[in-house]
Amino acid sequence: MRKNITKILAGTLTASVMLTGGIVTVNAEEVSGTLTFLSWYNQSQFQPILDAFQEKYPDVEVDFQNVSTENNQYSQRLTLLANSGELPDVFYIQPPVARFAAAGYLAPLDDLECMKDITGTYRDTYTVDGTTYAFVDDAWIGGVFYDKDMFEENGLEVPETYEDFLNICKAFYDQGIKPVSISGTSLPDLMYWIHDTEVLAENPNYDKEIDAGEHTFTEGYLENIEQWKTDFVDTGYMDPSVVGYSDEQRLEEFASGDAAMTISGPWSLTTIREKAPDKNVGIFPFVGSEGQKYTVGAVNVGIAMSATAENPAAAEAFLNFLAEDETMKLYQGITGNFMVKDIGYEVDEALEPLVEFANNGQFALPTVYWSNTGTLDPMVQKGLQEIILGIKTPEELVAELDEKQAELS
Repeated sequence: MRKNITKILAGTLTASVMLTGGIVTVNAEEVSGTLTFLSWYNQSQFQPILDAFQEKYPDVEVDFQNVSTENNQYSQRLTLLANSGELPDVFYIQPPVARFAAAGYLAPLDDLECMKDITGTYRDTYTVDGTTYAFVDDAWIGGVFYDKDMFEENGLEVPETYEDFLNICKAFYDQGIKPVSISGTSLPDLMYWIHDTEVLAENPNYDKEIDAGEHTFTEGYLENIEQWKTDFVDTGYMDPSVVGYSDEQRLEEFASGDAAMTISGPWSLTTIREKAPDKNVGIFPFVGSEGQKYTVGAVNVGIAMSATAENPAAAEAFLNFLAEDETMKLYQGITGNFMVKDIGYEVDEALEPLVEFANNGQFALPTVYWSNTGTLDPMVQKGLQEIILGIKTPEELVAELDEKQAELS
């Protein structure tokens, strides 16, 4: 593990003492001492925030520790620290957090100043039974990249409803142009489109409720998968060849004009522009049967506070500092993500239609709510591939998911 001690803060503020049952506010003249911090990002990435924190709070030493995220090393280290009772004061954590919360590892953050602007999906992702356990202010937001020139040449406009989108797919398919370029691993995207707009737009917590055993995959996904099969497989918009497509191939297909659209996140824009510098690229969100808009995306890793933090006052000061507008700008420079509120950051012109969805929390990636996503997500990908290949039915897939969820729970 890489470790660095960075001197940081103190000032007059209200400090908090963390107890297992919640936050008890006490008065304190100063915040000082050592703050232990396990970071998802390495020190060179996080240094601008450490420098700003040091300038404002010179009386706190930050014990900065970083573990690589490769090969699940970070998550394994965090679990080891939790099980051994050695969690740092603050640390990054991935959703879902239900198991960590149930084990009593996490301090509730609802009463902290940093949480006042954290709403919608940002807050819901890290909330368990009405209590929020992590601070997060950024997210990646994606949608449907499309060729603006191809749309204009065919008299097509950005869809306002799901039916509009299907009509666009048919218009391109009838001309011999692939409507949407998909890879074998991104096959769930169109299915999640249906689930996001028809299920999560009405109840953003539905997948968390599946995870908690309150619903089944059969109840929440069978209709979505059947509709996905009817609308995209049975029509021929997606044929068995997509099972073997790599992500690089599908982006190449879109960049070359062999496909009119593809679904992805902001990171793909760089690749598309490298392959087709003059391509007139736009993006639009997922749209539902009644015109509801709820696009793809996921909040970033959040920062939690240990329920047994050794320096809870410094931990609270650090979290509140992260929520300040100027700090959020520094953070956006590190992640390149969309932010929970408009702090004057810039995004690529092509991505501007998604800013409102970032601000409103109108986005979801269902798999982040599954505690067993490492097992279930590959099952969804493989199952949809098998449906396209004609060797599995939607009913069989959801039954397998329910069986595995019950086994792992």
